[in-house]
Amino acid sequence: MKKPSHITDRWRRVVLVLAMLTPVTMVAQKSHTRQPMAVGVTYNYATEYHQHGIGAKLQLGIDSHWRIEPEMIYFAQSRDVTTLQLNVNVHYVQHVAGPLALYPFVGMTYSHWGYDGPNVNRWGANLGAGLELSLGRRWVALGEARFMLVKQETQAITTLGIKHLF
Repeated sequence: MKKPSHITDRWRRVVLVLAMLTPVTMVAQKSHTRQPMAVGVTYNYATEYHQHGIGAKLQLGIDSHWRIEPEMIYFAQSRDVTTLQLNVNVHYVQHVAGPLALYPFVGMTYSHWGYDGPNVNRWGANLGAGLELSLGRRWVALGEARFMLVKQETQAITTLGIKHLF
């Protein structure tokens, strides 16, 4: 008896996520210094439907340059569409001068698009860059720009936020 294809697709996605995280885990085991953990809140703007959103993120330092960031963003209704995004991004942080840091990032996104008609769920990729400004020992302001590459829903997203370091 053949299993339904949606079960197979789910396992493929799980294997893909684990494969992406394996190199991150290997790097973490070799490093001696790492960035601190942080939690943050963000304001987000998505270009496709002119949506405004609020987000929450958790940053986990791997070493002095690499970190992984799970993130959730909820975009309010605009043009009869609401969106929920779950992202996992990997950042490569370069400290530029004093309190300023730049980081390119790449990651995966899972998006749930709520339309008047049938809802749509899609997997995709994130590609972007960010800028951080230290506001003291524990607080950091941030700005990001990214392209969310998703079938039929590709868009640019800008982010402003603040995070607290632990």
